[in-house]
Amino acid sequence: MTESAWTCDYDACPICTSPERDEMTVLRCALLTLLDQGRWMAGDDIPLPDFLSAGGDYLSRLRSAVGGGFPVPTAEQWAWLDAELRLVVARAAGLDAVSTLDPRIDKVLATAARRTSRRQVALLDLAAEQFTELYRRPRTA
Repeated sequence: MTESAWTCDYDACPICTSPERDEMTVLRCALLTLLDQGRWMAGDDIPLPDFLSAGGDYLSRLRSAVGGGFPVPTAEQWAWLDAELRLVVARAAGLDAVSTLDPRIDKVLATAARRTSRRQVALLDLAAEQFTELYRRPRTA
């Protein structure tokens, strides 16, 4: 058995502590963590494009500053995490994209970035809600 590429010390997280966890399961947790953190960033007037880039690096720095509790993928997986995060937010903003290469994503995200912080928080809440509907959390014992 190989060691997982994921590191997560969040003892209260039902995904990260699940015995059935795999890389994709914890990646989903990382995306939800970023969406939750994005709510705070929007409140602090951090622009949406800044939030939608370097998600893995952000989680890594957050865990370094605060301590354990945040799922952080390996650096090789950060680009994938960023692409998925952009897609999740674009879908919540109204784009029914089938791939992160859809050229409409940038336009949809540019429009979403001009929203007030309150509307951006609502957008991130909707993104998290839609994401959890699409990917169910594993059952815990």
